[in-house]
Amino acid sequence: MSQPTEGQSPPRDQSPWTRPRFIASAAVVVVLAALGIVYLALPSPSGGQAPAPAPSAMATATATAQTGQSVCGLPAGDQRYPSVGLPTKWELLGRIAVPTDPKGIGPGKTDGNVRTCYQHSPTGALYAAANIAAAAFLPDGESIGVKDLSAPGPRRDQFLASPHPSAASPDQSQGAQIGGFQIQSYADQAASVVIGLKNSQGGHGSLTLPLKWVNGDWKLDYDSSGSITTVNDLSTFVPWSGA
Repeated sequence: MSQPTEGQSPPRDQSPWTRPRFIASAAVVVVLAALGIVYLALPSPSGGQAPAPAPSAMATATATAQTGQSVCGLPAGDQRYPSVGLPTKWELLGRIAVPTDPKGIGPGKTDGNVRTCYQHSPTGALYAAANIAAAAFLPDGESIGVKDLSAPGPRRDQFLASPHPSAASPDQSQGAQIGGFQIQSYADQAASVVIGLKNSQGGHGSLTLPLKWVNGDWKLDYDSSGSITTVNDLSTFVPWSGA
């Protein structure tokens, strides 16, 4: 993997996740777009704090099973939280390995780099979060995240009303991969999923994505706050990786 050029990497004693730019950002999609810029400059783990412990294996979800289908006809599946040993087929979205099960969990619809329609279940929310996180590294990741992958709301409308340059580039996603997950919360119309990230330099990141069930699909809740931080390792995450 090519190293970031001089001037792009932050000082090693300053975590890129804790800069004021990220602390001040309450919109997850903006943070995701920024992730594509800074993630490969993530220093070796030091001083990071671990996220909240993951739920126990196969914990019962708070929502009851839903009889309704997703927008593309995927039926609601297992309402338990996914756990260690989750069988997963992986494919590349850009340079990131993402989960895929088009006839079961999702994404049930793929239009170029836009991947939508997920099962109404904790595992469906997890698949949606993983694909949304990976989309942030694409050249047009910010536009895709807001326009195609986020739930309707005033902040989304405000963002779409004015042009925004793309913040990510393909080269900056080299080495960044999904390494684990946590289902922080799950309910009928909302979920919070934490994606553990790793890179080839030994760095680790924790990305929390709030989701909403809107019109038969899981969408990024652009009006809520997510979080992104450095962690020492992914030991508190359920191991999950396609690379």
